[in-house]
Amino acid sequence: MMIKKILIIDDDSDLQEVFPLMFEGQNYQIKAALHIENIEEIIADFKPDIILLDIWIDRVDGRVVCNYLKSHQSTAHIPIILISGVLIDIDDVNCRPEAIIQKPFEIAEIIGLIDELTQST
Repeated sequence: MMIKKILIIDDDSDLQEVFPLMFEGQNYQIKAALHIENIEEIIADFKPDIILLDIWIDRVDGRVVCNYLKSHQSTAHIPIILISGVLIDIDDVNCRPEAIIQKPFEIAEIIGLIDELTQST
């Protein structure tokens, strides 16, 4: 079975510690980023199969980052799951993530969603 790569962009250091534990023993390789600086370089080097993107990273709107990634040919194909601490509707995000997960989330729910979204990659 092929190992899938997950890039997690979230400025919550607690979640940065929890995410690798969530995927321990699964066929995933995790890379975490606390900010969006050098995001193109990180993506080019790591080549993620999916991106988990916080809706607020420091003072940057994750929806803007989502739009940026979806509008560039080199990153448009990568599925994005927005992670939000507030309830938002996918029609209100002004970008096209493949899914939105609200914090706190169920581990099984996020793993199932990642499995589903990375099956075709």
